[in-house]
Amino acid sequence: MLLGAALIAVALVITGTFALRPLLTESDPVADPGASASPTTPPPPPPWESTTLPGYNPDPGKLELTPLDQAEGETITVSLSLEPDAVTTGGSVGLSFDAIELANPMWDADRSNLTLTLQELDRPVLRFGGNGVDRRMWWTSSGEPAPDWAEATVTPDDLERVAAVADDVDAEVTIALDLGHDDPARAADMAAHAQKAFGDRLLAVAIGNEPNGFFHPNQPQLAVRDESWSPDAYQDSLREYSQALQEKAPGLPVAGPGAYDATWWRAFAESGIPDQRALSMHWYPLWDCGGPPSSIANPTVEDLTSPALREQAHHIIGMGADVAAEHDLPLWIEETGPTSCPGTNDTSRTHAQALWTIDYAMTAAELGVERMAFHSTLQACQGGAPMSPLCASGDLADPGLIVQGRTSYLALMLLGQLPDGQVFSPAVSGDGMVMVHGVLAGDGSLALMIVDMREPATADAAPVEISAPSGLPADVPDLWELTEGSRLSGDELDGQESLLAAPAEVSGEFAGARLGSAVPLTVTSTPGAVTVLHLDPPDTAPPSDGGD
Repeated sequence: MLLGAALIAVALVITGTFALRPLLTESDPVADPGASASPTTPPPPPPWESTTLPGYNPDPGKLELTPLDQAEGETITVSLSLEPDAVTTGGSVGLSFDAIELANPMWDADRSNLTLTLQELDRPVLRFGGNGVDRRMWWTSSGEPAPDWAEATVTPDDLERVAAVADDVDAEVTIALDLGHDDPARAADMAAHAQKAFGDRLLAVAIGNEPNGFFHPNQPQLAVRDESWSPDAYQDSLREYSQALQEKAPGLPVAGPGAYDATWWRAFAESGIPDQRALSMHWYPLWDCGGPPSSIANPTVEDLTSPALREQAHHIIGMGADVAAEHDLPLWIEETGPTSCPGTNDTSRTHAQALWTIDYAMTAAELGVERMAFHSTLQACQGGAPMSPLCASGDLADPGLIVQGRTSYLALMLLGQLPDGQVFSPAVSGDGMVMVHGVLAGDGSLALMIVDMREPATADAAPVEISAPSGLPADVPDLWELTEGSRLSGDELDGQESLLAAPAEVSGEFAGARLGSAVPLTVTSTPGAVTVLHLDPPDTAPPSDGGD
């Protein structure tokens, strides 16, 4: 669970529903036609009919990149290749919640803006699990009183409410079942009701959350097993639960283990249970809460934006990808975030967190991750979880039903601007502080994403030369024209505000710039920003020399 305090930013309110003037009835007074009309300002919509997204500009005007003659430093070169097994984007990134949030009244509430806020994402992943599912969540479909240990009771009505939101936002869902209390029948009953509520939107259930943490001498407060707990014991429990699932919800897919440990990944994959849907892993890269300066996993802005963290992602996620491929399973990261360190730290709510979120999500996709969920909460912004992409506007004791997005929520919105398509494998020169990712859309267009982790106050725009992608199918065009783009930016990496501009036409010297097999595209990268560029095949034939 995410803990700590949060800083409320000045909000730009985006109205999702317009206030309409009611029609006159016979009892309404009629204005004197001879009286002069006095202009009135319509009242703002109620908060549950709008979204609060600090820093988001839905109408930014044209996007203008820094001119090339103002760029400094050696040109960064980029090549992109399309691999045969490239992951497909679209509906693949979203939010993870603790399972106790299934009982939160925000879901499908008449006076909550949660649905409107989630609709700002692109078919968001929704996952319910976390430490609470095995320790604090009580499921009942028959109205039994909850035991003393339960903090939240989840019922079929709760699942129906969450399913209604999933329908409204076009989300696919996974739900973890309670393994901590060793009750296969109750877990299977919850799975059966979830299957009925969500239908095809329920991709899979998981049997427990992070079983590798059920007993650890250093975390006695989280223990739900004794020292005899092991991967072998976990496999025995998987088989027992799977049998109960087969009886109550036959054919329901199962993902697992939802753990950061290769031994437990293999324990799930080699358990022999039927209907295995995916290998799921969890990873929080900044785990060294009190680490020495030599550590690359301290919860600091410096470590969060370091290229070493991307290399560590290649190592850790690469191990998960190898185990998944070995067992012919897709790889999911069902719970992740910048750091597992409790409370507020130097990375909390920062612009750096937004930059990292985008680079990390794209890096994971390039490594084969098909589904990724950033751990979140519906707790209050002030006093609630500092790392959550969204939070509630009330106080800690009474969060209320109105949510708002934070910097990393804007990052998820930017990822949602990418088209559905296949992710390229990039090779980028330089020191790694500037990274480029790309997507080949289904219609043959391109989306390029330039992530610049440099400090805005101390760095200049950099030239970036991008070559035409390789490995494309024969029916894909070999010439593209720059049409529109968007940008997520901030004044400083450790600042607690990001600015996101909606996609807009590119203007200035780069308007209409072309990228072709013999003509690389050179643009500029803005320090401390993510720039997304969309390129379409031109309507007319290219000039004979392939130039602009």
